[in-house]
Amino acid sequence: MNVHQQHQNVQYANIGRHQQESWKRTPLMRGHSNGSLATTTHPAIAALPAAGVPAAVQPSPPPLSQIVSSEETSRPLSRPPTSDPAVYGLNPVYSLSPAEVYSSVTEPYKYYNGFHFFFSHISSRMDKKNIMRVSRAIAHFRPSLVALLRNLTREDLVFMEKSLQRALLEYEKLIGFIGTPTVVWRRSGEIVLVGKEFSILTQWDRQQLISGKRFIFELMDVESAVVYWEQFAVHAFENSEHAVMSECKLVRPDGSIVPCAFSFTIKRDLFGIPMAVIGNFLPIL
Repeated sequence: MNVHQQHQNVQYANIGRHQQESWKRTPLMRGHSNGSLATTTHPAIAALPAAGVPAAVQPSPPPLSQIVSSEETSRPLSRPPTSDPAVYGLNPVYSLSPAEVYSSVTEPYKYYNGFHFFFSHISSRMDKKNIMRVSRAIAHFRPSLVALLRNLTREDLVFMEKSLQRALLEYEKLIGFIGTPTVVWRRSGEIVLVGKEFSILTQWDRQQLISGKRFIFELMDVESAVVYWEQFAVHAFENSEHAVMSECKLVRPDGSIVPCAFSFTIKRDLFGIPMAVIGNFLPIL
């Protein structure tokens, strides 16, 4: 490259730099709706430093310790406190909270007391023929029940009772929503939850049925109780949880009979053992 070409390149470079600086300082023309023109400078252009002037040094963000104290950074996340009482169910007859359920259950439930009462009840109330029918029904599912229970530890049995008591909280809310006469009882027949509609239908006091350790077969006539145990024996250890449809006759405290369409669903626990039975009753008019 000769001296003349080098001189030309220097001139071109100076002209380009001069045009660039002029472009940075040239205001933009913006039109208004009335036809006039207004000048404004593009923000990106205004932010560019002029030639030969160093850019302003941006301040570095403050450290996290100045924004959030060490106590706040070490504090675990938590939900805001609330003073509103928790609603665990719609029926006041069973008003335990989940925490109370888990802390109150410390021993396995003694089911054998319920079955002892059951055999003494049928011996005093049923004739020999019906006793044989019920005994055959019990003998149908008892071997499966014993085989599953024999491998469980004491902690397993306590867990089963906690699961039942916790499930009752959910069943209670469900009963309050559906408005159908409903009762929940254990596999031994002992009543653990009663809906107010069932109390209206049968005129039995809800608190009396639960606190008095009453059994569902006590509220049925003899034939209905026998048919229930026969159906329970067939479906106790099925893989499905479909409802069993039937009919029964409920007995009121004054001895009057209430014919009902009856369905029950067997709920099983983690080990496949019948945990609770949910029964729905509708009067036959």
